[in-house]
Amino acid sequence: MIKLIQLTIVLLIPFIAKSQDYCDFIQNVQNYQDSVELKQVGDSDILDSETFDVRTYTSLFDNIEIENEYKIGVYYFDNFLDGNPYLYALKDGEEFKTRNKKSLYDYLNKTEIKARNHIFPKDSEEGFLQYLFFCEMGEQFALKWHSNYNAKFIICTKKKLDEVLNEFKKYNQPQTGDAETEMPAFQVDLGELDKLSQIDPTVEIEMTKEFCEVSWIEDRTHDGIYKCKYKIQRQFPYKIDKINEERLLEITIGFLY
Repeated sequence: MIKLIQLTIVLLIPFIAKSQDYCDFIQNVQNYQDSVELKQVGDSDILDSETFDVRTYTSLFDNIEIENEYKIGVYYFDNFLDGNPYLYALKDGEEFKTRNKKSLYDYLNKTEIKARNHIFPKDSEEGFLQYLFFCEMGEQFALKWHSNYNAKFIICTKKKLDEVLNEFKKYNQPQTGDAETEMPAFQVDLGELDKLSQIDPTVEIEMTKEFCEVSWIEDRTHDGIYKCKYKIQRQFPYKIDKINEERLLEITIGFLY
């Protein structure tokens, strides 16, 4: 029995090491995203160039490649009550031209402009993980006001999961004094919270002949915590499909921005 346990541990070591590599990548990018700040110029906010550089940012994705003759840029779209970055791709020599708000918004949302449509994953587990993260989470930084309703991040370690759950426990503690009648900023079901504490948040990746499947835990900060599974084609156009989504925790917010 002891030998069987030892053999199982030995066989699991490569899987554990791989999973840690996946999580290290995710945490490194999310740490960079969290460090990005805004600064005010006139009546608008822009990305603070001292905290964000698009070349540094894209270099973190070392297992994806940018389409030949294209370069990736970023434009911060500030709409007063909300704001968020748009990663775009232009051919070498082309310049990004500012427009009025409506035409600028339409331009940034064109399929052929979006950076995600001009990158390719290396044919490896790391490549498809980074590709998926870029496409689903790549613009999750410097969100302003109402844009925070759509904020989300990946939980891939037990330590981070415990940190998130402990924050919810604080919010759900009984209030005293004048605050007793106020709704907490975030409310969750404590039974769901307890069940969530028992899960393994490890990122899971499975490669088949035609697809790469990735499962991870998404914290959609103003909605809930979900376990999601994505399927990515291993050939161009590298289409991404979400094939399963399970809500593990519902989050109710008690405020408006």
